[in-house]
Amino acid sequence: MRNVLRHFRLLIVGLLMVLPQGVQAEVSAEQGKQLFKANCARCHYVTDKRFVGPGLAGVESRWSDEANLLAWIRNSSDFLKTGDPYATKLFAEYNGSVMPAFQLADDEIKSILAYIAAPGDEPKPADAAAGTPQSADSGKPEGDNRFLTYVLIGVAVILLVLARSLNSVSKALENVRREKAGEDPIQEESINVVGKIVGWMAKNKRITAVLALILVGALSYQGFVALNSIGVYEGYQPKQPIAFSHKLHVGQNKIECQYCHSTVEKSRHANIPSANVCMNCHKAVQEGPQYGKSEITKIYASVGWNPEKNEYFKDYAKMDKEELAAFYGNYLGDEKAAAAVEPFIQSNIEWVLIHKLPDHAYFNHAQHVKVGKVECTTCHGEVGEMEEVYQHSPLTMGWCINCHRETEVQYASNGYYERLHQYYKEHKGEYEMREGQAFTVEKIGGLECSKCHY
Repeated sequence: MRNVLRHFRLLIVGLLMVLPQGVQAEVSAEQGKQLFKANCARCHYVTDKRFVGPGLAGVESRWSDEANLLAWIRNSSDFLKTGDPYATKLFAEYNGSVMPAFQLADDEIKSILAYIAAPGDEPKPADAAAGTPQSADSGKPEGDNRFLTYVLIGVAVILLVLARSLNSVSKALENVRREKAGEDPIQEESINVVGKIVGWMAKNKRITAVLALILVGALSYQGFVALNSIGVYEGYQPKQPIAFSHKLHVGQNKIECQYCHSTVEKSRHANIPSANVCMNCHKAVQEGPQYGKSEITKIYASVGWNPEKNEYFKDYAKMDKEELAAFYGNYLGDEKAAAAVEPFIQSNIEWVLIHKLPDHAYFNHAQHVKVGKVECTTCHGEVGEMEEVYQHSPLTMGWCINCHRETEVQYASNGYYERLHQYYKEHKGEYEMREGQAFTVEKIGGLECSKCHY
């Protein structure tokens, strides 16, 4: 009995020693790195350099109590109501900028703090923004497929060479005949090239037929491709009012697509972000690595931001436009840049829509992104590598149907499909779902006409 009690006590002691380690194991700097990129990087550096918010190096040492720091990060607005003196001072120092509330557990916040304490060699947003300016053509498709055009050019060149060769041979033979007959050599201008070609074609019907078939086939295929491409704008890259670099913002600074296009998970449409979204960062970031102040100032002119005083103009819509033009011109110190900014004063930014489906086609972003777990790059390409965004995919009916035939339904941790998944598991033998056969979108009605057409 004593041995049993002894072993039981040892077991209890062992559990007490192991449990804290288990809790500690949930705090991970690697997990914190991912969480920082997703939630914090848009406003903070891991260094002591200020961005939209303060630099986070040594942030734990600035707070007297860890619980207060965790509460501040989780919901700064609620924590301000406690009257904490440091939080109040910080809020006033950054002109009342409100940090959004985060649905993060304590261990997740601690993981972020662990990453901030030892970020390693992780590139910082400041370093990425200061990188070498990229070419305006970066990320643009190298070119359209011109194979058929080259075929037609090749056929034309072959016919021209044949015509020239036939002309020379015909002339030489005619001159030989005239020389034997004691006649004067034939003059070059008197040779009928077209007549000679027609004559040659009459004598060489098989070769002519083959060349004709190649030419007609190439022209027919070219015509088919041209007709089939009507309404297809793959590669479309319009000129935007502001030179916004997705390569810089998404590729280098790691801003999530959903931060700007915030409705993709809850709406049919992916919204074009308002200028206020841009201002979340550009209140602090006033110069870019490639265009300096010129492009960012277009945003300021649109919303009425005074970059010299870091505040909005009062009654901006009622201010004199010429005075505003002079102000932004002095701020830029460049007449050409000032002239480009002037049309944006007291005006909306008119972004040009790139991806547009026909009116009779229905597409729901939330259904694909939230439920289907489809990555943005599946349809839009590697946007993080594009200096200027263009239409990456054809977005045709055939392209969508092929995707529905090949894409498996994402059941894992997807509450939307729980009931459907259970049903097919129970009736597996009666339906097409077999071992080794992928269960694709096609099998849940992905090819039904009424799914995409009213």
